[in-house]
Amino acid sequence: MPIRAYCTICSDFFDNCRDVAAIHCGHTFHYECLLQWFQTAPTKTCPQCRKQVSTRHIISKLFFDIGEEESGAVDPESLQNELARMKALLSSKEKDWRDKQKTVDSLKDTVDKQRRDLDSLQKEIVEKEMLCSALRKQMTFLETQQNDIQAAKEEARRLRTKMKTFESLDVMLQGHRSEVESMIADMGVSQSAVEQLSIYCISLKKEYDNLKGTLMASNDMREKLKREVLSSNNKSLKKKVEFLQKSLSSPTRTNEALSRLMFESPAPMELKQPHLHQPVDSDDIDLNMTYDIHTPDHGTNRQTQAPPKKMCLDPLVRDEDGSMDSIFRNSLLFRKKTFGSMLEPQMSRPGNVRTGYDGLGGRTRFIQPSPVSEIRPLLKTKRKKVTRPPPKISACQTLDNFLE
Repeated sequence: MPIRAYCTICSDFFDNCRDVAAIHCGHTFHYECLLQWFQTAPTKTCPQCRKQVSTRHIISKLFFDIGEEESGAVDPESLQNELARMKALLSSKEKDWRDKQKTVDSLKDTVDKQRRDLDSLQKEIVEKEMLCSALRKQMTFLETQQNDIQAAKEEARRLRTKMKTFESLDVMLQGHRSEVESMIADMGVSQSAVEQLSIYCISLKKEYDNLKGTLMASNDMREKLKREVLSSNNKSLKKKVEFLQKSLSSPTRTNEALSRLMFESPAPMELKQPHLHQPVDSDDIDLNMTYDIHTPDHGTNRQTQAPPKKMCLDPLVRDEDGSMDSIFRNSLLFRKKTFGSMLEPQMSRPGNVRTGYDGLGGRTRFIQPSPVSEIRPLLKTKRKKVTRPPPKISACQTLDNFLE
């Protein structure tokens, strides 16, 4: 079996194309590879065993005897070397292809970038063109504005001259005599001064006519307003008189207070504002009424015993007649007029200080005027003396006199 040796430096098999060299340690290499090793290595050592060698110990060429039977066969080492060489060439070609592919990709990226730059430049050109058109329009607008400003300046100059004329007219109309004379003296005697004076005269005449018409219109309006105010006051006074006459038609306590408020000037201090009273026959709760119970002193606190109620033995008809007589006697229609004149002030009588609800969730104090029956007492009828047996005092207490 042939020996398949190879160089450990280049990893190629030995063949008949390249010289094989050996060193004194016995290892074999290609002669070119060994020389290159000694030139590049820092120390001259064997690539296989690392022993110190020198170039004098190199056997530059070895000769191998090949048998005759193998002379016509293909050398496998040569084929192996050729295969390795072709693989190396293929790898180098692939590397070149990859480099070229990278170059192509970079060129494509460059083309894409250039295309994007071209698009951006085109957009920028369009924007610049639009900006140029906008600037042209703005320049046209500014030229128009400049023309308007020039016209406004001319108008301002003309209005300033007109304002000076109006100021002179104002001085002429509202100024003093000395100011007018000094203004006329400053005008001079030229033709323009004469024209200015004629304008002043015409303006004065127009102003005089306007003031005259305004004065006449003001006088007419004043007379008209006087008549309207007089008629309005008369109507309001008539309505007030009618309302007061209706209010004072019945002699009640509220109407008496209203009459005093209307006819007395100033109104009496002790008189309270009139307010609504509860009807006599109504079952509604009087919100103005309070129940203040007088608490007696500790020393006078006594237990009072009221006699028990007894059945009345008088006939029913007599009670009805007596009740009707008392109603007629206490009625205002059958009583003598004791109110006096409505123009006379009512005498001050002390009232009771009461406490009650003010209608807003709280309590308030007010002075309740004394009833009319106390101010003007009713005529008392004489009662017949009736002797009755003394009542028996009950041992139990009752609530008959609790609220008295």
